Amino acid sequence: MKRLVVAEMTWPEVQRELDHVKVAVVPVGSCEQHGPNTTFTTDTDRAYEFCKLLGDRVGGKILIFPPFGYGISMHHMDFPATVTLRVETMIHALTDIAESIGKHGIKKILYVNGHGGNRFVLDAVVNTLKYEYGIEAYWSSMGTNLSRKQLSKEMDIPDVIGHACELETSQCLYLAPWLVKDTLEAGEIQNDSAYVQRLFKDGNAAWSWRYDVSANGALGDARKATAEIGKTMTDISLEYMERLLDEIIRR
Repeated sequence: MKRLVVAEMTWPEVQRELDHVKVAVVPVGSCEQHGPNTTFTTDTDRAYEFCKLLGDRVGGKILIFPPFGYGISMHHMDFPATVTLRVETMIHALTDIAESIGKHGIKKILYVNGHGGNRFVLDAVVNTLKYEYGIEAYWSSMGTNLSRKQLSKEMDIPDVIGHACELETSQCLYLAPWLVKDTLEAGEIQNDSAYVQRLFKDGNAAWSWRYDVSANGALGDARKATAEIGKTMTDISLEYMERLLDEIIRR
């Protein structure tokens, strides 16, 4: 099936396909450090390449928009070149994107998120769109959280994982190998910190990733990463996403 990717199309090409498009898909990422292992666009490129593979599977049911490449990364600001948005800025930006798309006749939007720090904002966005704008919106992750349970049956996965670790780096090796450096390092975990010890059971606080989580910015051990693991992760996530899209279209 032919995927529909805005960055690969002209407006007349989009116009010809609009009647068949059921869901707009917007990848969402970040510009933040990923230790010594992968680059600042890890979350953005990974989400975008995943969406393209999804488009290869489902064809013209979805129209894939360019990725939104900045997110909520306050906790990474101790590492140079990280960029973060204010919460309200990101809510407004993603809401504006959805409102614009809706004016072209696509009434359902799915944000595909590559960065865990965006989760609470995406919750706010989809609720704002539904109850203030009447736009049907959804969001989903596309990586570690969808595949960890199944992969844990095949490999030993540490408790503290999910950022520049063996799983995320594996998915990068499969989806976007240009992100991955030749020499990989294990995370330098701040084991004595309240964050790592999960002081809050039902709540949270503002944390510094560098001083409360990992001195080099990474979790897990990226030296164990392989493209094969990344493909397995991605296949699990793609199968889930196909089912989710069917449900979104059916609603």
